[in-house]
Amino acid sequence: MGLALALFMPAAGAEDDLHVSLETYGIDQGLSQSGINALVEDDLGHLWIGTQDGLNRFDGHEFLVLRRSPGGLASSSIEALSFDYHRRLWIGSNDAGLDVLHLPSGALRHFGVSDQLSHSRVGAIVLDAAGGAWLGTDAGIDHIDDALERIRPLGRTGAVVALEQRPGDTGRAYALDRDCRLWRAGVTDLTPIPLPVHMGGCIALVVEADGLWMASRDDGLLRVDFEGRLLQHVEPRRLRTGGIALSGLGRLADGRLLVGYADGAVLQLDTQSRFEARTLRFDRPPDSAVSGFFESSGGLLWIGTYTSGLQRVRPLSGAVRTEWTEGHGRPPWRDRSVRAIRRQGDGLFVGTDSGLMYRHRPGAPWQRIETFDGMSVRAIEPAGARQFWIGTQQGLWRWQIGGPLQGVDGLPDRRVDDLLTVGDTLWVATRGGLARVRNGVVDDEGAHRQLEGRFITTMLPDDAGGLWIATNESGLWRLQAGGEPRRYQPSEGGELHHSLWALHIAGRSLYAGSFSAGLFRIDLDTDEVASISERDGLSSDVVYRIVPDRDGRLWLSTNNGLSVLDPSTGIIQTLGRRDGLNNIEFNSSASWADDAGVLYFGGTQGLDVLQPSRLRHTSPPARPVIAGVRRLSGATLARGGVTEFDHQVVYANELELARDSDLLSVAMTALDLSAPGAARLRYRLGGSEDDWFYPRSARTELSISRLPPGTYRLDVQAAGRDGQYGETRTLRIRVPPPFWRHPFAYVVYALLAGALAVWLRSRIGRTVRKERERVALLNRTVAERTRQLEQANRLLRQSNEQLDVATRRDPLTHVSNRRDLGDWLERHEQSILDSPEAVRERLVFFMIDVDHFKRINDDYGHRVGDHVLVAFADRLRRLSRDQDLLVRWGGEEFLLVVRGIGVEAAATVAERVRKAIADRPVSLEDGLNLSISCSIGFAPWPFHLEWPDLGDCEQSMHLADRCLYAAKSGGRNAWVGVVPGIGPDRDGVQALLAGARPDDLPPACVRILHSSPRRPRFET
Repeated sequence: MGLALALFMPAAGAEDDLHVSLETYGIDQGLSQSGINALVEDDLGHLWIGTQDGLNRFDGHEFLVLRRSPGGLASSSIEALSFDYHRRLWIGSNDAGLDVLHLPSGALRHFGVSDQLSHSRVGAIVLDAAGGAWLGTDAGIDHIDDALERIRPLGRTGAVVALEQRPGDTGRAYALDRDCRLWRAGVTDLTPIPLPVHMGGCIALVVEADGLWMASRDDGLLRVDFEGRLLQHVEPRRLRTGGIALSGLGRLADGRLLVGYADGAVLQLDTQSRFEARTLRFDRPPDSAVSGFFESSGGLLWIGTYTSGLQRVRPLSGAVRTEWTEGHGRPPWRDRSVRAIRRQGDGLFVGTDSGLMYRHRPGAPWQRIETFDGMSVRAIEPAGARQFWIGTQQGLWRWQIGGPLQGVDGLPDRRVDDLLTVGDTLWVATRGGLARVRNGVVDDEGAHRQLEGRFITTMLPDDAGGLWIATNESGLWRLQAGGEPRRYQPSEGGELHHSLWALHIAGRSLYAGSFSAGLFRIDLDTDEVASISERDGLSSDVVYRIVPDRDGRLWLSTNNGLSVLDPSTGIIQTLGRRDGLNNIEFNSSASWADDAGVLYFGGTQGLDVLQPSRLRHTSPPARPVIAGVRRLSGATLARGGVTEFDHQVVYANELELARDSDLLSVAMTALDLSAPGAARLRYRLGGSEDDWFYPRSARTELSISRLPPGTYRLDVQAAGRDGQYGETRTLRIRVPPPFWRHPFAYVVYALLAGALAVWLRSRIGRTVRKERERVALLNRTVAERTRQLEQANRLLRQSNEQLDVATRRDPLTHVSNRRDLGDWLERHEQSILDSPEAVRERLVFFMIDVDHFKRINDDYGHRVGDHVLVAFADRLRRLSRDQDLLVRWGGEEFLLVVRGIGVEAAATVAERVRKAIADRPVSLEDGLNLSISCSIGFAPWPFHLEWPDLGDCEQSMHLADRCLYAAKSGGRNAWVGVVPGIGPDRDGVQALLAGARPDDLPPACVRILHSSPRRPRFET
């Protein structure tokens, strides 16, 4: 626990480590209410949060909210929480007493004033060694036994604000009331402890092995021993000036105290060696009072606030810094997108898409080098004393600080993407080939025709004096000293991707990062190639840069955060936005490692600075949790039923399905509160499918339909940040056979057959005619039973076919879902690519979104919202042709795929859809008419018929989605489309599909079609 705390909470004297990064959870993230009153962790690692409007269970991904209900909680206003070894959750409320919830069974016991509780508000709970608990109320302190049979009032006090225990002493509790009176409580007695200093307005109590800390809003901190003798009194002005009231107090496992204030500030107090108070520097400070602190397993710190929700202190606060965030350093930065980084002594140069920035020392203000305003700076190399080579998309420049620019002519392409100095030679990677510069002049003898016209992305020297060259379209090249470049082809199996953007040599291994195919490792001795992709744990298959740290780990910047590969173990860890990164999408060529081992990565949202030593090589595994079971048709638990996604199923080991069960959905979660964004999950259903399935998210659902009779084993495993899977959570699912195949049925069949034989023998004397009639009757009976079984099997097959159709349709609107879209594209995509250009058809993707749909839900309710979605889908369906496909994309967003129309006709289709929605209101059940409108974005695929392999359907759909957001930004009830211009070029189209803004590209390359009078604007 102490090691985990050290990752984010600075130790005494670590002045540079006072930065603390917070992740905020509020109503927008699913929390029931923003005022946090109580926090506790259960045995599986769930965090339970008590608020003024509901009890929340949090697994790092979603909040399950429990509120007052018949047969459920007595109140929604929660003041205190505790969890015992019986797996009981103790819940103190603001106005309805105490609830005790047994999580495995769901049994709930309620206690109020009629049960001898001294007051209906229970503000503090502490467990005793026997399984009972002390309860602090607004009128006194009570004790309840382990069997929950008796509440014993111990004595009257003021309103209790805190109940705590001395470490190792579970037979007594210490209580503090609002009037700053201190009490010692036993199981049967309550004793006041006199205090040497008078204080008022107490808010919190912390008990240590050798004393107690009490916090007062206005009188500071008081430390006494267990008999009330004064040990220390810390007045407010000694902690902090300004007269801000204290609002919270907490103690970390290593002994440090945390003091919260009414303005959201937090002080850290070192009370072990010397008394020192320092303010923690939050990246986004809470804007309301701190209500409390909670340290969960693994040393993870949570901060509750009065109106700012729940704050999670990111464990990697000490490892991740952001150099550009909203409101921090914005004025001199004209562009967030960082393209080049160079550390020179204490100074730091940063190239952006709009110029060059400089800071002469850490913490100093940023300065804009106006000489490069408007240039996209992609590479920075020293060129002598106070001189630099600056590679931009506008050319190569030699720049002397404080002096003029000197341009370099003769490059194969003015767009420079990388620079490399080897001896007296400057190698220049351009989008039209490789150039060699000597003495400030392009050396024509260094023009390598083999690379002419090729997009050079990066270069890397080797120990033999050669040069490795990565390209965007023709893979990896090797230039040996004095020779000509040759394309590298591995000789021992394996293939490299054609688009490579990053190179790194470690020992005898060459690592190459690709665009969309992950990372490749080439053994330079054997030419063997191994690939590492998202399936192996990379956060993205787009790898832009590879930077080693001092421990030999490789840090990869990608299109989805950072991945950290340890070649010695194969462990891959991922870092994302929830770990404090400012960037999710990083940029090529934007990285640097300084002499102190600090790493710098640039992306679309600024600069991230990382301290690799603060990232451990391994992490504890996440916990696999079966979070809930949804009974879609007839499913029940083996022992007692559960409601949909009830917390009881978290502890269940067996699930038995009723005979007529059709569909069951099981929710699973990888629970890792320290790294929820990096947690991973895998599962397998033994007896049906023995291979592990790897979902893309840490929370998923498994749908089970019509399993054959038998016993199945659902195994779930979870991995933490390092991708190492731990213990297995198993749920056994038993599917009983139908009654006619039950063992008891076969006994009945045997008895009937025996009775029939006896009956036949007794009638042996009858005539042959009667015998034959009886045999014929038996044959007819058997034939009838056979026909019945065949009919049952026929109905079963029909039901399965209907179920298959249902899984391809959205249950609300009855249009296709994403699964049906995937199958549809798989059937049509290849036929379009294989068709000759002269007759090749296009698909046009229309992203259609209901405008102000949230307002409809808020104003009229979700029932009206569902009615609007159904009416919306019906209108779109009527506008679609048989060869088109209508898909509910998610929420109020739909995707219409139209085949066989030109790009010009797409605007007509978009306008027809817009008018069909806007011109006719939706009729509601109460007779009212509701006017609605929609916004539409569209884009074709293939984007250009001459280059059908340039871009895939996913990229065109993403482009259509960007057009949709442009239409919404322009005022809604509009459409925006992007189609090829009259003279498109391949680089421009590729840039567009890779995420470039359409309005940054030449009109001849890309045309922007729109219905609004103003030209739409696209976000970066």
